[in-house]
Amino acid sequence: MDKRFLTYTILIFLFLILYQALFMKPQTKNKIVKTTSTQTDTTQVEVKKAATIEVKNPIVVKAPTFEAKFSRKGGLLVSYTLNKFHDAYGKPVELIPEGYGMFDFEAGDIKGINLNFTADKDTFVINGNENIVLKAKLNDSLSVTKTFKFDPNIYMIDYTLAISGYEGKVLYRFDSGLRGTEKNVSEDLKNFKFIYYKDKLHKISLGKLRKSEFRAIADDFTWFGIRTRFFTFDVIHNGKFHQVVAKAHKNRISFVALSKDGPHPLKIYFGPIDYFLLKNVGYDLASIYEFGPPIINIFSKIILYSFRFLHRYIPNYGWVIVIFSLLMKVVFWPFTRYSLKSMRKMQELQPRMKQLQKLYKNDPQRLNKEMMELYRQYKVNPFSGCLILILQLPIFWALYQVLRTTIDLRGAPFIFWIKDLSSPDPYYILPILMGLASLGQALTQPAQDKNARMMALFMPIFITVIFLKFPSGIVLYWFIYNIVSVIEQYMIKKSVAEGR
Repeated sequence: MDKRFLTYTILIFLFLILYQALFMKPQTKNKIVKTTSTQTDTTQVEVKKAATIEVKNPIVVKAPTFEAKFSRKGGLLVSYTLNKFHDAYGKPVELIPEGYGMFDFEAGDIKGINLNFTADKDTFVINGNENIVLKAKLNDSLSVTKTFKFDPNIYMIDYTLAISGYEGKVLYRFDSGLRGTEKNVSEDLKNFKFIYYKDKLHKISLGKLRKSEFRAIADDFTWFGIRTRFFTFDVIHNGKFHQVVAKAHKNRISFVALSKDGPHPLKIYFGPIDYFLLKNVGYDLASIYEFGPPIINIFSKIILYSFRFLHRYIPNYGWVIVIFSLLMKVVFWPFTRYSLKSMRKMQELQPRMKQLQKLYKNDPQRLNKEMMELYRQYKVNPFSGCLILILQLPIFWALYQVLRTTIDLRGAPFIFWIKDLSSPDPYYILPILMGLASLGQALTQPAQDKNARMMALFMPIFITVIFLKFPSGIVLYWFIYNIVSVIEQYMIKKSVAEGR
């Protein structure tokens, strides 16, 4: 109990510190990204403060999965709500901050925000791909057309900007940023990032952008955009833009992109960070989903696929976690049995080890040799207690990552007071139950002395305090795991006593 339990607790504590320090920070520094293409002066692209927009009589687009609203002034997307996802008040999440809009542009002296757009209808009801056309006329020879084609099933938008009589540079403005959607605002803001894909995913956090804006040559970017904890807006352009600039405005991230040879058709993904959906869309958008550092990436994927498979047959994700915890006990059963049996053999050898320590107290090398011989003679591995810890830690870490990032678990209830498995238990009941189960597990394991027994009583309290702010899902997993561990240890103790 002593060394094993203490080692395990220390590993979890180090995991928390290292994870926050190393993997919650942006991995990309703010600098101009150079390519082999012809360079242009990036200082000409400026991110201006977006003017707040008063929306009157908007053009509405309704679909089974979303509802969008466009302003007539500027033809901007000023509201975008997703029907399948809800905010803390039970309403469909709104992804556009109030008073701001997406899809503005500047082309020479033409500023999109100054134009008045019209449409064929005030309200469009769509079930499949259908063009939403917004038109504005400057004069007899110059007009602007914005065409949007929505695919409501995969949250894709085909966007085409056409400016008659103009062939110069076009600055696309994505001013609104994304609105926070989570009840825990500070936790939500940690996930606000500007992201882009160039051979791999690159991320610049809101905090970094508050210190300095991000400028880049974007010729070889596949896509770029912004994300929150669970949602993302990404412009897929495949080399159509030459420059991109991102900037923070308090709790928003806006960005602009410069096309040097006129407007181009664009594909936009605007929806949830759902790994399976993003994978089907393509363009390496699935890289937005954070599986964690490479050391646990494969474990996170296995857990995510396992959850999705189990959810086909078990509609409640809480019970999915319970079943998964039981499956993990089955997987680890041979290792746990071997580990606990070795620990009990070590306990039986304690009198012999103390004799050796007394006999060779002045000869450390001889003492080590004799102890190794004792282990060999009785077929005991002194490091067997660490084996189960090494195997469990990546699973625990990966589960933590999946539970805090998978949108399927966002707002997923379990039973009674557990309304969101991705958030902490608001009443701390589950962490306390988990702590009691940890105490029960600790008391069923052998302790070498009084100090070890005191440590066994203290560590469950320590772990409970740590778990208070963990997602309810991972606390549930560990609660079930500990409950079964108590039963498991009793069975192993009984089998050892019977000589089996």
